[in-house]
Amino acid sequence: MTLKIRPFERTDEEYRSCVDIANANWPEEKSAPESWQHRDKHRNPKFLFQRVVGEVDGKIVAFSSYGESEWAYVPGKYFVGVEVHPGHQRRGYGTALYDHIAADLAERDPLFFTADTREDKPDFVRFLTKRGFEQQMRYPVSHLNPQAFDFAKFDGVEKHVRESGIEIVNVPDLPAHDPEWKRNWYELENECWMDVPLPEPPTKVSFEQFESRFDSPNYDASAHFIAIDGGKYVGLTGFWISIAEKHKLYTGLTGVVRSHRRKGIATALKVSGVRFARDYGATIIETDNEENNPMFGLNLHLGFEAQPAWLDFRKVLREPHEGEKIPEVKGGPESE
Repeated sequence: MTLKIRPFERTDEEYRSCVDIANANWPEEKSAPESWQHRDKHRNPKFLFQRVVGEVDGKIVAFSSYGESEWAYVPGKYFVGVEVHPGHQRRGYGTALYDHIAADLAERDPLFFTADTREDKPDFVRFLTKRGFEQQMRYPVSHLNPQAFDFAKFDGVEKHVRESGIEIVNVPDLPAHDPEWKRNWYELENECWMDVPLPEPPTKVSFEQFESRFDSPNYDASAHFIAIDGGKYVGLTGFWISIAEKHKLYTGLTGVVRSHRRKGIATALKVSGVRFARDYGATIIETDNEENNPMFGLNLHLGFEAQPAWLDFRKVLREPHEGEKIPEVKGGPESE
């Protein structure tokens, strides 16, 4: 049957159709339409983002998202993603969507494409490598059950951090002590992001983009913690809640500024987060780290168990023009 490709319409029905396709492909990583709608509403309009759908007999069976990354912007770089419902795969629909993306982006003279998938999805990996994509980085997923966590094992670390003058503060308690808490959190997060191992360098987001989290359906202030040293914000950790899977929490960014590393702060932050997760009732905390990042080792030390890894891919399309550059892929220090 012929696949009809057309622009995505931001109706509740079409969001549900695309989320259902994504959830069918990734049943252990379920999303909710509300999360997608919030993310789309708050995308930075300076960066290209497109979504198209593929219909068969009037039913959406596939979709594609592509554009520029606002979190790791590089001129000439475009991310591409193709999702086909499992019941409609192996019919050429993925190829049709990819060809549509490539043709649409060709007018922009792209330098390279990026894509990702997980190593336990051999068909998805093969789809990319067949089209000239090469793996760049590997990010093992890891899980922890907070209900079975041994807090006593880390009492000494938490005590040491407290006695050194570092305070671990739950975000709901920040406004009473610091009227500039949002701005200080924003600056801390951007500083920590700059050290996260990524295939391309991270881009500092605007304060407005940072603030958009506060009305996200996946945000819970109580799930976030800041380490403070005499008024200076020096570390952070936090979770994003899942609407689709109430038993699961996703780790956002855990990081410590360079001046305060190797003092047990990251461990103390993590333990505070696990305590929240236990009381929240979660049975799975999920995170992922670049495989050579020391934060991955810390997570394993805390009891996280490695799962199949996410893989980053890149396809170089041409030689850089003057002033352009294809970033080197390299790891980084201890930020998650």
